[in-house]
Amino acid sequence: MADVLAFWAAALVVAAFGYPTGAVLLRRLPDAGAGVALPLGLVLASYGYFILRVLDLLPPGRGGYLGAIALLGLAGAAAMGRDRWSVVTLRRGIPGLGIAFGIFTVAFFGYVAFRSYNAEIGGTEQPMDLMYLNATLNAEEFPPKDPWLAGEKASYYYFGYLQSGVLTAVSGVPASTGYNLSLAYTFAASAAAIGSLGFALARWMLGARGRAWATAAGAHAIVVLLFVGSLAAVFEWTAAHGHIDRGIYAFFGAEEIAACSVPKVTDYCYSGVADQRTTAWYPTEFWFWFRDTRIIPDTITESPFFSFLLGDLHPHVTSIPVVLLVLALSLATWRGRSVLDFRVHRRLPIHGLAVAILLGALAFQNAWDVLTFTLVFSLAVFARNLRRAPPLTALVTSIGYVAPLGGAAILLYLPWVLTFSSQAEGIQPYVGAGTRPAHVLLQFGPIVAAGIVASASATRGLRRAGALNAALGAAWLPVLPFISWVAFAWLKGDLTTAVESRTAGGWWTLVIYAFALWAVSLAAVMMLAARRAGAAAAVFAALGILLLYGSELFYVKDVFAVGAPRLNTIFKLSYQAWMLLALGGGAATVAVVAEARRRPVVLSLAGPALVLVWLGLAFPLLASFNRTEAFTQDTHIDGLAAVRASDPGEYALVEWIAENTPRDAVVIEATGRRWSPGADGPAVVDGGSDYSDAGRISARTGRSTPIGWYFHEIQWRGNNADNHAEYQRRQQLVDSVYISGDPDTVLDVMQEFGAEYLVVGRIELSRYPGLLPDFSTFLDVAYRTANYTIYRLPQHTVVQTS
Repeated sequence: MADVLAFWAAALVVAAFGYPTGAVLLRRLPDAGAGVALPLGLVLASYGYFILRVLDLLPPGRGGYLGAIALLGLAGAAAMGRDRWSVVTLRRGIPGLGIAFGIFTVAFFGYVAFRSYNAEIGGTEQPMDLMYLNATLNAEEFPPKDPWLAGEKASYYYFGYLQSGVLTAVSGVPASTGYNLSLAYTFAASAAAIGSLGFALARWMLGARGRAWATAAGAHAIVVLLFVGSLAAVFEWTAAHGHIDRGIYAFFGAEEIAACSVPKVTDYCYSGVADQRTTAWYPTEFWFWFRDTRIIPDTITESPFFSFLLGDLHPHVTSIPVVLLVLALSLATWRGRSVLDFRVHRRLPIHGLAVAILLGALAFQNAWDVLTFTLVFSLAVFARNLRRAPPLTALVTSIGYVAPLGGAAILLYLPWVLTFSSQAEGIQPYVGAGTRPAHVLLQFGPIVAAGIVASASATRGLRRAGALNAALGAAWLPVLPFISWVAFAWLKGDLTTAVESRTAGGWWTLVIYAFALWAVSLAAVMMLAARRAGAAAAVFAALGILLLYGSELFYVKDVFAVGAPRLNTIFKLSYQAWMLLALGGGAATVAVVAEARRRPVVLSLAGPALVLVWLGLAFPLLASFNRTEAFTQDTHIDGLAAVRASDPGEYALVEWIAENTPRDAVVIEATGRRWSPGADGPAVVDGGSDYSDAGRISARTGRSTPIGWYFHEIQWRGNNADNHAEYQRRQQLVDSVYISGDPDTVLDVMQEFGAEYLVVGRIELSRYPGLLPDFSTFLDVAYRTANYTIYRLPQHTVVQTS
C-alpha cells in the first residue's frame, strides 16, 4: 500500500506544480484548467527532463526527475507572476482543483483495486511496454537506447513511458509496480479531465442555471469514455447461456458469436470449446471479451474500457489524458476574444512555447494523434479569429499563429524526431468489402448515437435564415472525402475493383456515416454562425464521425497492408473518434435532456442514445467478472509477483541482473526461436519470437539484448530488406552462442555486441534442449542458483551463489 500512496502523492504534487501554468493557458475554462492539471503537469515535467537530459544538464535517475519537477514549479510561479489575472484565476480555480483531485483519487484507487486482481505483466504486448518503461528509467543518456536492439536508439513514440518513468522514479516504486500504477494514473487522469470538459461544455450550453445538469454531463462523459464497451457483450451473455436465435444474431452481425458454441468452427472464436462458455451467471469462457474487439474482420476496434481491462500500457492508452489536455487547450483558445496572429508570439513568447510543447507532445506520445488534434486546435484558432475578421483574413492570421507553433514543436522535439522511423508508407484508397452497419452498431453505436444528439443540442432559437446555405455548405464535408476516394482509386486503376468489392452493407455504412456527418456538421455550422456555445460539442462530434467515415474510404499503408490493410487505421482512428464523441456527444446528451420540458421532441434523439449507453455497460460488467474470475483471485500490484511465486529462480536471476550490472550492460538471452537436435545438426522448429519470452530479461531490467521481438522491430523501423537481413543475422548469431558449442564463436558474438553477460535460465533450457555447452569452461560464473546461471566474460572471477 505504501507504493500506491507514494505514486498517488507524486501525481498530485506534479499536478499542483503544473497547475499555475495551466491557469494562465486555460483561464477561459470554468475551472481554469484544474481538470487537466494532472496531464499538464506531467507533460511539462517529462518534457523538461527529456530535453535537459539530452543537453546533459540533469543527472540520470531520481535526482534528475526531482530536478525537472522543481523547475516546473519555478516556471509555473514565474508564469503566474507575469500574469495580472493570476490571483483572480487561482481563486476561481482552486475549488475545481479540489474536485479534479477528488475524482482522480477515487478513480485511481478504484482502478488499483481492480488491477490488483490481474497485475501480472505477461502476454499480449505488456512485456514490450515494460521494456520501454525500463528503457526510460535506466537510460544513461537521452534519447534512450532500444533494449531489444543493442547499440541502437529507440525508434518509437515513447513519451508515455517517459511520463510513467517520472512518477515511478519520484515515488521510488519498482518498474513492475510503476507499470500498473501508471495504468491507474492514466485511467484516473482521464476521468478527471473529461469530467471537467464535459462540465464546461454543458455549462456553456445551459448557462448558470444549468450547473447541476452540467455536473451530470461531466459524469455522463466519464461513463461514455471510460466504461461503455461493445454491444456484442449482450450477445455473448445470451449465447453463453444457450439462448441463440440465429436469425436475430445474423441480423445484428453477431453470427460469429453464435458459431463459437461449436468447437473449432471459426478462427474468430478464442477457444471454440463446446458447452464451456459459462459456469456462472456471466460468460466464463477464457477472455470471451477479447474477440469482441475483432468483430469487424481484419481490424481492431478497442474501447478505452477494453484497454484498461486488458492492461497494455500502450501509447494509444497513455495518450488519452494528453489528447483531452489538447482539447481543453482548444476550447480555451476558442473561447478567447482577441485575434491570434503572429504578433501574439512576440508579445507572449512563453505562452507560445508552452503551447508548442503540448502540441509536440501529441506526436511524441502517440504519432497517430498529432494530425487529428493539431487540426482541432487549428480550427479553434480559426473559429476565434473568424469572429473578428472575414474568412480569408481569419485564415491568413490563423496560419500566422499556428505555423510558428508547428515549427517550434518540431524543434523542441528534434532529438526524438531524428531517431524516429515511421512504418507508414502513405495513404491509400481502401479497396474492400467495408464495414457492415450491424457491426457499426455493435462497436460504435453508443458513441455515434451520442454524437448525433449533438446536432440537436443548443439549436433552440437559431434563425432559419440561411439554413439552406448552411445545409449545402455542410454537405461538402461528407461529399469531398467520397469524391477524393473515387478519384484516388481511379488514378490507381482500382476504381472498378473498389466498387465491386464493397458489399451492400459496406455501401450502407457509408450512407449512414455521411448522413450523420452532414447532420452534425450542419448543426455545428449554424451554431458557429450564431456564436452558440453548443458549437464546440457539435464540432467534436462531427470530427469523430468524420474519422469513422474516413477510415471506410482510406487507410494508412503500413506493415499490415498485405493481410489486413486497414487494421491500424480503423484501430487508431476509431479510438480518436471514441474520445471526441464521448466528449461532444456525452455532454450534448445531458444538455438535451435538461431542455426536454421546452423541447420534448429532442428526446427522440437523446432517448435511444441513452439506451445504447446503458446497453454498452453490459461489456464492463460481464468482462470485469470474467477477467477477475468474479474477484476471487489473489491480489497484488507488482507486475512480477506472479513470476516470483511461480518461478523463484527466474525472478532471482532478474533481480541479480538489475542490482549487479551497469544500466548500459548488454546481456545475451534466448531469441525466442525454438531449436531441436537432429541428425544433420540443430534445426529451428519454431521461428516465432514476438509475443514470447524473448527479451524477457531485457524487458524486466532495461538492459540491452542483441535482438528481442523481431516483428516489432520491423514495425518500429520499417519493413525493408536491410532490416530483415540485419535482424535475422542477429537472431542467428545469438542462437549460435547457445547451439554452436564453440568458445570462439561465443566470445566473438559477445564482443561484437559489447555483451558482458550471458543468461542460461528456464527459457534457454527450453528453447535449446540438449544443445547448450558447458559455458563454465570458458566463461566466469557470476551468479548461480539451481539451473539458473549468469555467465560473464572471463576477465571477471567473482562467483555468487544462492
